[in-house]
Amino acid sequence: MPQPASSAAPAPVRPSDAEVERPPARSATAPGSAVPRRAEQPEATVASPGTTGLDIGSAFAAGEWHAILRVLGLGGMMRELAQHCEWIGFVEGVVNLRLSETHRHLLGMNPGLLDRLQDALAAQYGAPLRLRIETGAIAGETPAQRDQAEKRARHIEAVAALESDPFVRELIERFDASLVEASVRPL
Repeated sequence: MPQPASSAAPAPVRPSDAEVERPPARSATAPGSAVPRRAEQPEATVASPGTTGLDIGSAFAAGEWHAILRVLGLGGMMRELAQHCEWIGFVEGVVNLRLSETHRHLLGMNPGLLDRLQDALAAQYGAPLRLRIETGAIAGETPAQRDQAEKRARHIEAVAALESDPFVRELIERFDASLVEASVRPL
């Protein structure tokens, strides 16, 4: 339902030293009601490691931030910001994330970035929510850290597979060659 012309969107707010919080994303309301209704969309499912399928509401409740980001399919700066945030929690319609001081610059690069990320999360969740990002020390694991660890593990497996391959071993012995591990790319 279109909003009246008199209700303007809030002006972007520059991040403070402690945290950034955005108001809830707009949602459809039932006629004659001030209470937002949940968008009528099919439940999205999330495939995460160790699970067969998880609806997006369960992913939010369980704090499956890495899985939520995979479903969102973000790109560019919005993906970079989200990838470097740690999930703190989802309570009463507020998604709480933590960004390390090292990546703090991502907050100030584009004032509309937080609004767009909040809108993407609300659209996937199917209900209005607020996004709050604080800066501080990362206590757990961010999606970027998890991706890097998985990439390292795949690289180690690829190097081990090459080193144990009889043909590669024969080439190394016959030509007094060596395997340049940095050149190995896992499939």
